[in-house]
Amino acid sequence: MKTTLHHILLSLLVGVLLTGAACTSTTDKEEKQTVTDSLVMEQVSDGKWVIMNSKKMALYAVFVYDNGPDYAADGLIRVVKNGKIGYADAKTYEIVIEPQFDCAYPFENGKAKVSTKCQTVKEGEYSVWKSDTWQYVDKNGKFQIK
Repeated sequence: MKTTLHHILLSLLVGVLLTGAACTSTTDKEEKQTVTDSLVMEQVSDGKWVIMNSKKMALYAVFVYDNGPDYAADGLIRVVKNGKIGYADAKTYEIVIEPQFDCAYPFENGKAKVSTKCQTVKEGEYSVWKSDTWQYVDKNGKFQIK
């Protein structure tokens, strides 16, 4: 009887320990989420919007649209690094498409109009982008036919 009771108690204890271990273990996705949770968008003293890591280091700028940070379109925002435009996830701020474009419109229906050779031209009080080499890129960074 004593052995059976010890066996039952030991089985229960091992079960509790294993269940607890299973509940506290993390998957790669959860670990990645923890890392990405540390990225935040902040407006810095000079008025620019930037994406910062948990150490308050600015990683890249947020594209400015209508005097504020870019609006999310199809789940992405435009970001700027080294003078080039790319795209980041609107929730995690992780870069999805590396900044490589001189001009890049917001995503719409899974693709965005981009160019690596364009000019900004003033038209009245507004500026527009002009290019003879527009392309379309999908959310995986692959170029598409219109």
